[in-house]
Parts: sequence; C-alpha cells; structure tokens
Amino acid sequence: MTSDHLPLVYVVVLHWKNYVRTRAALDSIAQISYPNYRVLIVDNFSNDGSVEKLQSEFPQHIFICNEENLGFSRGCNAGIREALKDDRCAYVMLMNNDATISPNSLAAAVAFAENDASSGVIGGKVLLSRPPYTISYAGGQIDFWRGQAVVRGFGEVDRGQYDEPSETGFVSGALMLIKRAVLTKVGLLPEEYFFGVEEWEFSARARRAGFKLFYVPSFVGSHEADGSHWNYDPKFVYNSYRNKLIFQQTHLPRLVFPVWKAAFAFYGKHFARRARQRLIGKKLFSLPQPVEFDQLDFALARAIEDHGKNELSEAVLNSFETELQIRFQSRTASAN
Repeated sequence: MTSDHLPLVYVVVLHWKNYVRTRAALDSIAQISYPNYRVLIVDNFSNDGSVEKLQSEFPQHIFICNEENLGFSRGCNAGIREALKDDRCAYVMLMNNDATISPNSLAAAVAFAENDASSGVIGGKVLLSRPPYTISYAGGQIDFWRGQAVVRGFGEVDRGQYDEPSETGFVSGALMLIKRAVLTKVGLLPEEYFFGVEEWEFSARARRAGFKLFYVPSFVGSHEADGSHWNYDPKFVYNSYRNKLIFQQTHLPRLVFPVWKAAFAFYGKHFARRARQRLIGKKLFSLPQPVEFDQLDFALARAIEDHGKNELSEAVLNSFETELQIRFQSRTASAN
C-alpha cells in the first residue's frame, strides 16, 4: 500500500518554552517509519525565542502560535482544529513535548485501530525516560469514587509483562492516537481543565459515546513526566487538585459530591502529606530541590477553598503563586 492510501495522521505537539525537550520530540518523530503523517507544533506563548528557533530548524512542519498560555487542552485544541480542517485527516496523535516515540510505533497503532472498528482511542506503552526506564503507563482504569487514575504497572521495570493489547479504562495524553470519528462525535479535549485530568475526562466521554479504548504495547514512547513542570511545585499541585475537584463534581452524583469534598478535605489535612512522602520514597521523579510540604498542604487546602470560584487559567495559577510567596515569605521573616 502506498503512503497516499494509508490513513493520514496529524501529530500534534504542544510546546511551551522547553526547546531542548521539544527538539528531541521532533527528532524522534522524524524517525517514524509510518509514511503518511503531518506535524503540527502549537506554541503556548513561550515568548522566549524557542519557537522561532524550532521554526527555523523544522520548516517542513506547521506551527500555530497562541497569544497566551492556554493550558494543555485549549492549547492542543488549536492544533486539533487545524488538523480537522484537512478532510483527509483520519487520526490525530497527541504527544507530549517531553516525550519521544519509537520508529515503528505509529504504524503499529494505526494498524491496530484500522483492524478494530470498535476502537476510538489508542494508548501506548509509556516508559519513564530515565533509568531504570520504569513504566509510566501500560493501561489503567479511573476510580471515579476516589477521583484517581489507577495505572497498571506504574513504577515497575518493563520486562514485557504488559505486552498484550487490551481494552483499557483511560488513555494517557502523553501518547494518544484518536480517530477522527471520536473528535467529530465527542468533541475536542475538555477545556475546563488547565493541565492534567483532561485525559480522564476525554476517555470517559469517548467510552460513553460507544467507543472502545485500547492499550497497544507496540505503540511505545518514553516520557520525561516533569518536562514542563516539577511534580512537587506548589502551583502544579494546586492546579492538579483543582482539576481533580472539577472531575469529581462532574462525575459524582450531585448529592454525593459535597460529602466527597468534605472527606477529601479531611484526607488532605491528616493523610496527604504521608502519601506524598511514600511516593517520594519510591524515587520515580527527580527532586531538583527540597520538597516544601507546608506549601503543598497549603496548595491542597486552597484548591478546595477555591473550587468553583473561577475558571482555571494561567492568571489564576499565577495569582495563587503570588499569594503563596507572600504567605511563606512572611512566615520566614517572622521566624527570623
């Protein structure tokens, strides 16, 4: 089959400031064996010269430059809309800019999707990009009562133990192949989430619309996991909890959510710090600086307090960061 007869895939990569990582992602895409694809790079207002450098180095790709940092969903949606303008576009592949993809991965994902008419979204095996290259995603489910993704194999060394394709409950946005029919019927990525959790919501919507989600292990990539943020940055933690609360209010029964929220606040006050300490003890993510647990506790409490007051945006996150700095600088001054 010639390349023109293969389904056309648009690869959408969202860029924000990290030139080195995005360059590595694009270099890996250049090695893809699948012959019929186009690349769309969406710049989320990096405003640091990095996108101009990428444009000069990859003139064959399409670039979209947002006028502000729109977050993940809204940023990616700018690229997805552009892809869907092309009537030949059969699939959209999302890949994080701090990820890389193996050469034969896209061909494997498209072949699986083409051979299963019930499939709507394909997720790949995602490995952390640092030794010992543990599993970041190998399929999983969403626990709607806890508001938590349960990732199969997370933190395990990949020994081929998850090398059989299987239906899955959600697909990681780090490496996601979406059929055009899903985007047409379900819509684009949910824009109420600024960064994170949108993959849970999109997966849930696709399943409700009758599409199946599949994990395909030969669709494989590696992921830095904190390439655009630090997982223990209080601003990122605040954003994550705000997203979690939005998701839970959307999916829990109306009378149940206030009870869940109160229980979550109790958990945050008495148990969340210990859970973070256990996760840090597994050494899955880098620690470029000491973790400020008091600040993370404050981020969780403030996220619960702020839920429903405003729409998540860069301005809201920056406002929280300013408040955090003032609060803890004053504490430090008092202590001295």
